[in-house]
Amino acid sequence: MNVKLFFCFLLGSLPAFLIGQQYTGIIKSKKNNEGLPYVNIGIPAKAWGFRSDEKGVFTFKVTSEKDTDTVQFSLIGYQTAYLPIKELKEKCASNSGIYLDEMTYDLAPVTILPNDYEVKVLGSENPEELDCFELPRYKDTTYSRVAREKGLDTNSVGIELGNKIPVKEGQRTFIDKVQFKVCLEPKDTAIYRINVYTKGKNLKRHITPVGMVREQSFVNIMKEPVVIKCIGKTEVITIDLSSQDIEVNDDFYVALECIYASDKKIKIGVSPALFSSTDVFIRLSLFSEWLKLPVINLTFISATVSSKKMPGFWERLFR
Repeated sequence: MNVKLFFCFLLGSLPAFLIGQQYTGIIKSKKNNEGLPYVNIGIPAKAWGFRSDEKGVFTFKVTSEKDTDTVQFSLIGYQTAYLPIKELKEKCASNSGIYLDEMTYDLAPVTILPNDYEVKVLGSENPEELDCFELPRYKDTTYSRVAREKGLDTNSVGIELGNKIPVKEGQRTFIDKVQFKVCLEPKDTAIYRINVYTKGKNLKRHITPVGMVREQSFVNIMKEPVVIKCIGKTEVITIDLSSQDIEVNDDFYVALECIYASDKKIKIGVSPALFSSTDVFIRLSLFSEWLKLPVINLTFISATVSSKKMPGFWERLFR
């Protein structure tokens, strides 16, 4: 038998779940029918996911998924949508778009008076002085296997790294801006999404080579997505969040989500310290769990906030 024909016969005999069928679709805004960039897509129950591109287009292979498995589509500022795999395949096959509804926020006007509020810089006070540091290339073999199986873009690093920003409990605080430093070679490109979280429930603990890590849940409190494209230089990126009226009254977390890296690396400005109280959280891929890293402390976020002044001792005493 001809060798080429033999291999064609062999591939044709393989079960469908080993090869997978590729599907391409697009996610759009129901309001204006425009493609939505970098929508999170995946099956959280199976801890895997990916993102649409800058035009809302996505491509992936259906392999071991069942028709009844539910795919989640989520983007800051839009209502989360859910589709069974069967319905998703039908929409892709018929070139029907997947539409997301915008979220509506009832924002009460907030007047911040200089006498009532004070401006603070939390985290890194001088981000321009941070040292450039390449994050270790954590190996998530499960994610790598799934990425190959699903035909996903390997330049999407998938790592999200967060810093805890301490706020005095009960102190009304608005997040005005955040800053971080990117360190890129002249030919490199990186795309980051900025996320702001508050802490949810502690889930469980894991033993790892770096010690005991705690799995943590987070709630994203951003109202609009902020995506930053960085090209070929070392610079401090400043993001104005004042228009989003993000209010907290306890510790919050600012995270960099790496959507794309041309060199498949994350190199940012940090202030490292060992054997101190950690404030670093990481998740290695979309829809995977957040882990609190022990021992290592990296400060890489600067957050400027407006905090309501707390009454002093004598003011509280004679109130």
